[in-house]
Amino acid sequence: MAEGSEVSFTEALRFLFDRCKRDDGKPYSDRDVAQALRAAGAADSSYSYVSLLRNGKKTDPRASVVRALASFFGVPAGFFLDPAVHAEWCDRIDRHTRPLEVPVQRRGQAVLLRAGLPGISDQARTLIEALAEHVSELESGGFKH
Repeated sequence: MAEGSEVSFTEALRFLFDRCKRDDGKPYSDRDVAQALRAAGAADSSYSYVSLLRNGKKTDPRASVVRALASFFGVPAGFFLDPAVHAEWCDRIDRHTRPLEVPVQRRGQAVLLRAGLPGISDQARTLIEALAEHVSELESGGFKH
């Protein structure tokens, strides 16, 4: 999205559905989101309504729906409205959801780490691997801002 251009609600919502996953790593369904919206007070939010929003057939949701969606996905409501906020949060989300590029010499360490931590979630394991990679870079002087 170009800086200063209008935020497409549909594109913003699709971005969140594409990048944000359930704890088990699976994508959220329209039903998952609709249930959370209703629990947050957006009472008229059915899974079919979420699907219509997601597919661009409805494009102007109530403020309560925007707030509930923002809360559910962990972004500010401005994500759907303000181009600068949208761009900033897209970058943040992409940095956190991008798969780790582990250098070849460190992949063995990652395999050992995976094998040595039974019973933890894939998300927690990924965070631990990222932390180990970061510490290794700091110690080798290879940290880049």
